[in-house]
Amino acid sequence: MLGRWLLFIHVLSAITFFLAHGASAAMIFRIRKETNLDRIRAMLDLSGAPTMLYMISFVLLVLSGVVMTFQLRLWTKGWIWLSILLIAFVFFWMVRISEPYKQLRRLVGLPYMEGNKEQPAETPAGEDEIAEHMSKLDVRPAVIVGYVLPVIVLWLMFFRPF
Repeated sequence: MLGRWLLFIHVLSAITFFLAHGASAAMIFRIRKETNLDRIRAMLDLSGAPTMLYMISFVLLVLSGVVMTFQLRLWTKGWIWLSILLIAFVFFWMVRISEPYKQLRRLVGLPYMEGNKEQPAETPAGEDEIAEHMSKLDVRPAVIVGYVLPVIVLWLMFFRPF
């Protein structure tokens, strides 16, 4: 019975994690085309709103996965180790590629994060500087790492190839 609950929590956490990322995903696809400063600020604010939800769901996802791995004695399976490595890579890569969006928050005059500390809003930069920064934003790494690699992990969990 505990195994079913752990699986339920694991799957529910994954669904919640991806659902909470919906605003961020929509923002990265749309923001490069936006020119209105108020709309850019609104998109950035909306994309950051569910941060606590996706962090909690990620922790539950990892914890339930680790407990199930112990319970099912899967530590000797190659696919579980590859899954762990891929998810760790996704986590650290996504933290890395969020930096340009943190910088954009600063440029448009929103509070922003510097390290682990929130910084107050500054006077917005000029339109040209903002436009130049936005022209360098690239959605492809987020799609490849944030979608393709989790799909590979899902495949590994379902088919357990090795």
